Amino acid sequence: MAGALDGVKVLDLSWGIAGPLGVLLLAEQGADVIKVEPPGGDPFRSYSGYAVWNRSRRSVTVDLKNPEGHAAFMRLIDEADVVVEAFRPGVMDRLGIGYDALHERNPRLIYSSCPAYPEGHRLADRPGYDALVQASSGQQWEQPGWRMGPIFLHMPMPSMGAMFLVPTGILAALVAREETGSGQHVTTSLFQGALLFTTQIWQYVEKAPAAFHDLMGKSYPPGIHQQMLFEVADKKWVHSSVMSGLTPTKSQDELLGLDDAPDPFAFMAMAPEEREQFTVKRRVAYKGHDRNALVSNFQAHNHAVEAVITMEEALGAGGTPHPQLVANNMVATVEDPELGTTTQIGVPINLQRTPGAIQGPQPMPGQHNAEIFGQLGYSESDIAKFSGVRA
Repeated sequence: MAGALDGVKVLDLSWGIAGPLGVLLLAEQGADVIKVEPPGGDPFRSYSGYAVWNRSRRSVTVDLKNPEGHAAFMRLIDEADVVVEAFRPGVMDRLGIGYDALHERNPRLIYSSCPAYPEGHRLADRPGYDALVQASSGQQWEQPGWRMGPIFLHMPMPSMGAMFLVPTGILAALVAREETGSGQHVTTSLFQGALLFTTQIWQYVEKAPAAFHDLMGKSYPPGIHQQMLFEVADKKWVHSSVMSGLTPTKSQDELLGLDDAPDPFAFMAMAPEEREQFTVKRRVAYKGHDRNALVSNFQAHNHAVEAVITMEEALGAGGTPHPQLVANNMVATVEDPELGTTTQIGVPINLQRTPGAIQGPQPMPGQHNAEIFGQLGYSESDIAKFSGVRA
């Protein structure tokens, strides 16, 4: 069955995380994605995540500084619907493949750019990658951590935010093209990806009292959310929350066997020192309960609580995928040309009538040179002149 994006051809010149992952979402909904790499391949191929991020596409290698390579790339542009790039502003123009040049040749082309910083930003001309954008966007300062002060984010937040923005912008432009008949330049950046998450988790309240900042505080000193993690029997953990949206039939303290405990919302408004007095009692009580029994009992009385499990438990220990992932078709076996048999997360978007699918593993650099350029009339010797691959 054809995917929802069957017939859409994408030329992927991006590197890093955001571009490859964003394009992956399009590829596994049916788009024909061609990864355009320099001779020798994308220099980030050694990064472990690439085995997944670059799956479901074909690969060609082209020296864009070589006149013959540039000409071959422009032949691909004639048939393309989308181009995705992640270079600093101006780099693509210097290569002769900026938006203006490509739009003139193919007016229906959607041209997606995702550099570190948007054009016009004070840092736009500097080399940039995720960690530097973390620093310049305020994310490292806001990240809860093991001490006061800025903390390095283990999740590449700017890239993960931009990963959603890249395909969203492309799809919006494809829909607009149905009405206008013309393509356009779609721009976002890692910096804007960081701001995407910031709109959801950061707020500034003018003249807020000290208690408000304590409530929303970092993990050092711990705020209210850190105090919702409790160790139970056998050194296991649960996360207990007061925000289930349901009316509890018994309080957590009643379920734990504690007396004289405060109302949950009154507890949240207390000073940290006052909260800690009750928290100590709760921590002792939690340790006397089996994790599964406690979770079942709490949930039966309308409390939002879940077991805190490791990634090994979540994804499946001992090489056996977790039954929940299998039931939701969220795990797949992919034969990688370099790594062999790999277990990967499946397609994360479900369309009932046009389901997505993994189209294959990450291709080798230039694996499809003969197939793709051959269809344009190039011979093996022609391809060798601009691809870096001998005939």
